[in-house]
Amino acid sequence: MTSGFPRPPDSGRVHLWRGRAPTEVDHADLAVLAAAEQARFRAMVPTAGARYARSRSAVRRILGGYLEEPPESLALDRMACPGCGSAEHGPPILVHPHSQLTFSLSRSADNWLLAVSAGRLIGVDLEDAAAVDLDLVPPMVMAPAELDAFRSLPDDRERRQLFLRAWTRKEAVLKAAGIGLVAPLREIDVQPAVDGPVRVAHSSLSGAPAWTVQDVATGSADMAALAWQADLPPAEISWPEMAGWQEVAGRVS
Repeated sequence: MTSGFPRPPDSGRVHLWRGRAPTEVDHADLAVLAAAEQARFRAMVPTAGARYARSRSAVRRILGGYLEEPPESLALDRMACPGCGSAEHGPPILVHPHSQLTFSLSRSADNWLLAVSAGRLIGVDLEDAAAVDLDLVPPMVMAPAELDAFRSLPDDRERRQLFLRAWTRKEAVLKAAGIGLVAPLREIDVQPAVDGPVRVAHSSLSGAPAWTVQDVATGSADMAALAWQADLPPAEISWPEMAGWQEVAGRVS
């Protein structure tokens, strides 16, 4: 075990990690990225590229810390999306070294959120409370019952919160199921008026007969949600944050 780094989660646990990504690139982040990741970084505008590099290097350092492997030695890929067959947005996988670890990453502005478990499909989503067109967007993505709950609220602040709760829950479930936004969002009801956890099922979702999704308190104004297979026992969720984890995870004992 890399000295000082948490033990990897088993199938009964989900570890959540959060961090901030600067708007200027750190060359130490670039150094641990694979060639394809570095090429993607170079194709981005500078601010987006810096945030991408920081969050991807964080994934590598955290997984490498669990597995006692240098972060640059990991091989990460994506499975094909079961909806459209694309590998651009299918669920992420750890190809090398072989491991039961599963993970899901979400970025929003300069924040990122990573969920790690083992032997179970998971999905996480993080959204900031930026302005949303509350007239245009909700009817495009909310199920009828969700839209009724949304329209019943008395002011924009409450409507915005309910919409963001619905959106993060949907995204978390879609990520866990491995399908992108090709899913019929207006048919998937994530019950945003209910505190949760809630059970979500739809014929377009894959990988499990149903999904459990719950809100995650991030300690900031951002909204977040975590989804996992409903046919598995509930997982214990924890935040194994530690000072200096980037440096610790970069060392192999």
